[in-house]
Amino acid sequence: MANTLVTKDLIPQTIQDIAQKAQTLEGKEIHLRAEKEAILHLCQALRNDSGLNYNFLSDITAVDYYTAESRFELVYRMYSIPEGRRLWIKVPVGIDQEVDTVTSVWKNADWMEREVFDMFGIRFSGHPDLRRILMPANWIGHPLRKDHPIGSEEVQFTVNTGDITSQIEFLNSRFEGMDFFGYVERGSELNTLYGAEKMKKYEEEGKIILNMGPQHPSTHGVLRVILALEGETIVDADLDIGYLHTGIEKQAEQLIYQQALTLTDRMDYVSPLMNNLGYSMSVEKILGVEVPPRGQYLRVLLAELTRIGSHLVWLGTHALEIGAVTVFLYCFQDRELLLDIFELLSGQRMMTSWINIGGLRDDIPEGFTHAVKNFLEVFPPRLKEYHTLLTNNPIWLKRTKGIGYLSLEDALDYGVSGPILRAAGMEFDVRKTWPYSAYSDFEFDIPTGENSDVYDRYLVRMEEMRQSLRIAEQALAKLPEGDYRIEDYKIVLPPRQRLDVSMESLIHHFLVATQGFLPPKGDAYVSYEGPRGETGYYIVSDGSGKPYRMHMRSPSFSALQSMPLMVRGHYVSDVISVLGSVDMIMGEVDR
Repeated sequence: MANTLVTKDLIPQTIQDIAQKAQTLEGKEIHLRAEKEAILHLCQALRNDSGLNYNFLSDITAVDYYTAESRFELVYRMYSIPEGRRLWIKVPVGIDQEVDTVTSVWKNADWMEREVFDMFGIRFSGHPDLRRILMPANWIGHPLRKDHPIGSEEVQFTVNTGDITSQIEFLNSRFEGMDFFGYVERGSELNTLYGAEKMKKYEEEGKIILNMGPQHPSTHGVLRVILALEGETIVDADLDIGYLHTGIEKQAEQLIYQQALTLTDRMDYVSPLMNNLGYSMSVEKILGVEVPPRGQYLRVLLAELTRIGSHLVWLGTHALEIGAVTVFLYCFQDRELLLDIFELLSGQRMMTSWINIGGLRDDIPEGFTHAVKNFLEVFPPRLKEYHTLLTNNPIWLKRTKGIGYLSLEDALDYGVSGPILRAAGMEFDVRKTWPYSAYSDFEFDIPTGENSDVYDRYLVRMEEMRQSLRIAEQALAKLPEGDYRIEDYKIVLPPRQRLDVSMESLIHHFLVATQGFLPPKGDAYVSYEGPRGETGYYIVSDGSGKPYRMHMRSPSFSALQSMPLMVRGHYVSDVISVLGSVDMIMGEVDR
């Protein structure tokens, strides 16, 4: 099925084949290839067929194969959450071809298609608002195209006022083969202020336009929220992202696989060890290697400690923004215990890069088990104290209950996952639905809510910390003996103590550190349950020592799209509560 190119005529038969195949796959992935003319109709059929019900669009991204006949390949990934099914669709697209938008099928396709347009220049016909999303409106070119310069020298990539023609001629002469005149001509309609047309309409209607951010302290990074107000009531909102865009996915193409791992720490910088885990699992899937049980258990332990640490940052800042200063101080005091553990492990408090391709960088040091046990004893009473301070606090209830409602239907339509989706009543957690690492060996519950408001998201995350404690206790108690990583020294560095006695180990160390390893050609995506929901890394290998393409599926990116729905009808002060309940990390959104 993966090798057949689905056309419009083949869609009915394809739907039947998927339905038959899905019965025997038990949650495994189905792969399709489709013509660009068929993608919209195919997605409509997959979404509307009651027996399939692919109701969740996880991601849309692209790969530039540059020398291929159809230069680009669009990659759509979708789930049927009720059935636990996963489906990939790959669509070849030529350099000047357009593809039908699927925003009429899933609403979160809006931002995803805009990102693909921004980064690759692929146009989606029928898209309601196709403009740049991460790059400035007057940026020249599309950064993730293979012929776009990496920027190792100082280069002007934006067009400002003045003699534009001479600037374009300079760029064309500097970078042979890139038609900057064409880029500007095709992108001229983008050179407007963000949301200007939409907000002008509200101004003409007598609404007040209020900018919240981009340097507002409650935006958890640099985020601009544009509010349209009637009196003190929000009638609509728009979001401007991209202020923290660092080009990490582009940078990864220039580094060997082990070096690129260090970039993942800096995406979701509140849970860097989980980023290491997702990236490593995707590369390991291409390599076809399996981490030993001890390494898997240690990965789970570190991931759950990271989840608690991330939720403590969320709880402390969320409470602070609503006015509970004491909770903020307590949360960061408890988080220090976790950072001490990570420092004991690696010498680094945050960007440890400790979970690595093939396992971990080293085994746990002396004192690690004692430090973790101490935290597992100390934290449960502290968690109870947080409940005492907030859960029945009348001010907290007034600021969170009934605020920021998001229906389950809208949550699925916007690709929202994690605590926000679970607070809407959907028991979807990647650790349970598609277990990875050693999660199938652990007992834990998935908390859900009923009211899908700010308060329910608070309760879900509080219970998640308790469940993470359960998992961490089991991982420590059942920690297997043996190797903490694979023993293939063409992939992982040999143990440091062997370098002084083994020339072969020294050679392996030199080759791995300087040239890396050569995985087979192919691609892989492995998702994991991050603190903010389904996160994952899509890796494409061309057989060289560097990732041909690395893409992160960001849960915050999808969640932010739904924010206008959550703030309409509320006051400006409620935006602070809603933003806190989303718990976005802008480094992960902007990447």
